[in-house]
Amino acid sequence: MNATSTGSQIARITYGRKNNMGFTLNWGVAGVGMITHDFLTAMANHPANQHKVIALAGKDVNRVHRLAMLHNICTTYESYESLAQDNSIDIVFVSVMNLQHYDVAKLMLENGKHVLCEKPMGMTYKQTKSLVDLARERKVFLLEGMWSRFFPAYEALDKHISSGGLGDVYHVNVQFGVEINDLERNLMRDLGGGAVMDLGVYMLQLVQFVYKEPPIDIMCTGHLSKAGVDESLSCALKYKDGRIATISAHTRTNMTNRAEITGTKGTITLDYFWCPTTLQISAANNTEWTLPKGKFNYHFHNSAGLSYEIQECWDCLANGSLESQKMTLDESILLSKIADTMRAQLGVLDVEL
Repeated sequence: MNATSTGSQIARITYGRKNNMGFTLNWGVAGVGMITHDFLTAMANHPANQHKVIALAGKDVNRVHRLAMLHNICTTYESYESLAQDNSIDIVFVSVMNLQHYDVAKLMLENGKHVLCEKPMGMTYKQTKSLVDLARERKVFLLEGMWSRFFPAYEALDKHISSGGLGDVYHVNVQFGVEINDLERNLMRDLGGGAVMDLGVYMLQLVQFVYKEPPIDIMCTGHLSKAGVDESLSCALKYKDGRIATISAHTRTNMTNRAEITGTKGTITLDYFWCPTTLQISAANNTEWTLPKGKFNYHFHNSAGLSYEIQECWDCLANGSLESQKMTLDESILLSKIADTMRAQLGVLDVEL
């Protein structure tokens, strides 16, 4: 798109669409993978006057048409450029392959679209910061889809820690292991997979959620596959005032998939910490949240919880905010910087740190 037409797109930017039914976000979706199906199924649990899916775009025409028919989406595109230039769309959910996140999100931002981008938003710190800078320059909403942050269990966890319920927190331990080495995107370096980008970022975001400041030292080790993709990792992160975190991930075996946050007054346990529906403070204090059922079956565990990040987009834009305070853009930048360090230590990424 040339500079003149880009300027005209910027001029027409609105947060959403106000009408006699309230505030509505018109969505476009880029990508037709399994997470897109789950996202659209979760969105159907929201009021129709808040969210409307206008168009779906993807490279696989048959999958685009099948998914659009299943979810009653009237408009389909075979190119992301066409989606970006659709003036009826306010916000785009980017759910393409990891390696494509940066290019597609950048395209949408340049065309004046608000963006919810699946994690990781960029494959490197430079890519992530570039997207953040672009969104702030164009004055459009951008959110990395770190869906964990929007689960009620995270809010409850934060309140408990902030109120002193755990005392002084000194250790966070997280394990995340699932057998995903049969997935093409995880086997091939060129597709942007690997333990750090698929699993590690979930563990990192929880540690940062608890400590709320950058680590002062990182030591990471693990194994690479024959294709040069990180298939496992074990990492120690050092923070100020005696605080540490240990995280471990594996793509060839299942692990406990649990987080433990330990302070001077006890330990909080989060099962399925990346999409938790329970918060166990003690044997006698266990809180549980129920996820809504969907019209269709979900592909991934607790995917109904995607409705929380969808709601966050609506809440921010309805209130005129271009950044979420639950998952700030500055934190996305920090997480990408830590991920760069981990991947460099593992031998996956060749960057100057």
